[in-house]
Amino acid sequence: MKTTKYKTGAELTMIKTLLYIVLTFPMILQAQEMKTTVKEMDNAFFKQDPYWRGADGAATVALDSGKVLWLFSDTFIDQSGSGKRTKSKFMIRNSIAIQYSDSANAKLNFFYKGSSRKPDDFFRIPGKNWFWTGHGRMLKDKLLIFLMEQTATSTGMGFESVDWYLAIIDNPNDSPADWKINYSKGPETFGVIVGSSAVLSDENYLYAFGVKEPATHETYLLRFEIRKIINGDLSSPEWWVNNTWSQTLTEEPKLSSLFIGQTEFSVHYDPKLRQFIQIQTFGFGKASLGYRLADQLTGPWSEPVMFFTPVLKDEKEFVYTANAHPEIRSNEILVTYNINNGDFGKLLNNEDIYFPKIIKVSTEKVR
Repeated sequence: MKTTKYKTGAELTMIKTLLYIVLTFPMILQAQEMKTTVKEMDNAFFKQDPYWRGADGAATVALDSGKVLWLFSDTFIDQSGSGKRTKSKFMIRNSIAIQYSDSANAKLNFFYKGSSRKPDDFFRIPGKNWFWTGHGRMLKDKLLIFLMEQTATSTGMGFESVDWYLAIIDNPNDSPADWKINYSKGPETFGVIVGSSAVLSDENYLYAFGVKEPATHETYLLRFEIRKIINGDLSSPEWWVNNTWSQTLTEEPKLSSLFIGQTEFSVHYDPKLRQFIQIQTFGFGKASLGYRLADQLTGPWSEPVMFFTPVLKDEKEFVYTANAHPEIRSNEILVTYNINNGDFGKLLNNEDIYFPKIIKVSTEKVR
């Protein structure tokens, strides 16, 4: 290709632009200087139960003895056990599964309340509202799971997040059928649904990302003292505001939003990258999966970099809810995402979608 058509002015403009980016936005280049390779995986191990016929959500929590807890939201149950989603008469609002090994293909055992003939939500409180699952953490022999309280609306998507709860299980090593669950309602957080996305911990604190609902998705980081939260005391969360931790808030601290997220996303520390990596979907409909990087949970977080766009086969299909699963043993980052369809009839009849899709993501820093 001839290069004489590109004169010095254009070249100087490009150089100046690159220098400006390098000097002004180093975190952007840091995120982009990573090579990612994506491999789509078979998700058949989600499809082996003849009653459990698909769900969205799919966050994971490491339990004791190498077990892994999977958290799901809207779930199809085939009451007949024929293994066909079309036999599901209705959806329950949440379900869980226990994977009795951290191997990527270990069998899942699914749980929900009621029976296969008359299934019910695994997590529930009295009333018309319901729970979708957020993320969770094992702390001092107790299992803590954040839940998003939903209510039906006559506008928009037909639902809205209105509050958040914490479910505390005192006996997580028993069968989930025997779990003793105590619910604590979260304090005022100005429309931020705490724990809808990633939850991490250190020796003294549990850290929970929260997202502004509905729709705007400003993302914040809160922390709770472990000695208090394991006993259901949610009264005094600290917010990361203006580069420090603060309890004295009277309104949403919009200027301290870490980034614009999604209702559900994951964050974990990647020892290979030696950084925290956040994974979510970007856009609606034909959404892409992307990542951000940070040296610490509080940021600063890099600009997002897209690494995978799923192929959709119907004009009403849409992609959402991407989570990484570091609890599953793998040399790569195991990521799930969901595909749904706005046509409920097509959703019922197509079992290629609405079981979590799985990809493996290999990462390598270029420099």
